[in-house]
Amino acid sequence: MRLIHPFHPRCGEVFEFLERFNSWRGDVVLVLDDQGRRCSFPLEWTDMAPVDVFVAAAGEGCPFRTGDRLCPRLCRPYRQGQHRCVSAVSGC
Repeated sequence: MRLIHPFHPRCGEVFEFLERFNSWRGDVVLVLDDQGRRCSFPLEWTDMAPVDVFVAAAGEGCPFRTGDRLCPRLCRPYRQGQHRCVSAVSGC
């Protein structure tokens, strides 16, 4: 079993799988490290977790930038059917 959580200091290490069980926080895997000590990790942090269908469909990306969502432009009608775009947030 490989640990794949990107922010864990042991990310990328391979462990000997012992057991998978359900605890109060969710599915957990019990493993042995290279020194024979028992460790436990949330299932989502390992390569044993099932693929998240939403993440797979989204391709792990988003077509919008954060700034685009924080500063939307509202088009308000202007005189004689013309339109102009005005920022919803001042300074955008």
